[in-house]
Formats: sequence, C-alpha cells, structure tokens
Amino acid sequence: MLVLRIIYNYFFSLIPSLFYQLISGIKLNTSNRLVGRIIIIKKNLLIRLLTRSKNGELIIGNNFKSNNKIKSNSIGLIQPCIFNIYAPNSKIIIGDNVGISGSTICATTSVTIGNNVLIGSGCLISDTDSHPIDWEDRLYDRNEKTRKAPIVIEDNVFIGARSIILKGVTVGEGAVIGAGSVVSKDVPPYSIVCGNPARVVKTLN
Repeated sequence: MLVLRIIYNYFFSLIPSLFYQLISGIKLNTSNRLVGRIIIIKKNLLIRLLTRSKNGELIIGNNFKSNNKIKSNSIGLIQPCIFNIYAPNSKIIIGDNVGISGSTICATTSVTIGNNVLIGSGCLISDTDSHPIDWEDRLYDRNEKTRKAPIVIEDNVFIGARSIILKGVTVGEGAVIGAGSVVSKDVPPYSIVCGNPARVVKTLN
C-alpha cells in the first residue's frame, strides 16, 4: 500500500506541472511541483494582435513549489497563486528552491525573487499602486500616472503569511518579514521586520 501511495502522490503532483506548462507557456522542469491550479494573468491574444503589444515574462527556476490547495498549507489558503504579468515587457523572475503558498505577485515593471525564498500563505507582492493617487486621474482613467517601481527579494528570504510587499522595495538577503507586515521601505539584509509599516525589530547574526 505504501508503494502505491507514493506512486499515486508522485503521479498527481506531476500532472499539474506538465498540464500548466502546456497551456500557460510556463517553462517548468520535472523538479518543479504545482499543488493544484495556479492562475496566470496576461494580455489575451486578441488584445495583443489589435494593440501590437507584447506579454510580459514569467521565468521560474529549479525546485519550485507552488501550493494552491487549502490542505497544502498548514494554515490553509484564501486563494491559489496568481502571477499577473499583464503589462507589456513586465517580468516576474523566480530563482531556484522557491516555495509560494496561495499568494499574488503582480509585475508592471519587474519583480525579482532570489534563491531559497519562502513566501507564506496569502501574501501580496506588487510593484504598482494599481491606480493613480489623485482622484481626478482615477475618475478619468489616467492610468499612466499610476506609480510603479521594481521589487527585488534577495536570496534566503522568508516572508510570513498575509504580508504585503509594496513597489520599489528591496528585501535584503536572509531577511525575515513577520506575518501580516506591510513593507514599504527597503529591508536590510539579515534583519527581522514586523508591523505596518514594517520596522526592524531584530538583527540576525
């Protein structure tokens, strides 16, 4: 029975990876695992043909794991993983040995995630404000005035559940983001930050 269960678990963890590689264009290898469905948002073919615009890129490294089912995370999930590469020439780059649980990553410029990064359940990483600050700009859909800036998450970072990483932030190597934090400024390497706005509470050796 144990051998059959191992074969079953392996087979049904491999199928989603292969399936989404075929329909989404994500280049995954056999070291990557998608537990359940992920959602990839990008301009559809008709819009690209009419506007002559290009899709962004989603680049994923080796040994990637994406948890998208409620039971795949110890505290559960509120959504599957969403990768939004809607803007032309935007990029989401994910390094090796990265694990993400039910989180959203939105790139209108670029979001770069290093190696050995863990992103907890229900996090939001977005390099854009999504809407202009001024109410008149929002009223008249002046979306070109929306503020945006690249995000960099360096190697060996842990981001706690329900945290938000805002535009223009660099999270330094080895840093830990406490659960529920809102990160609006750069995080020094090997530090722990918590709160809203997130502040350094401890330095790691």
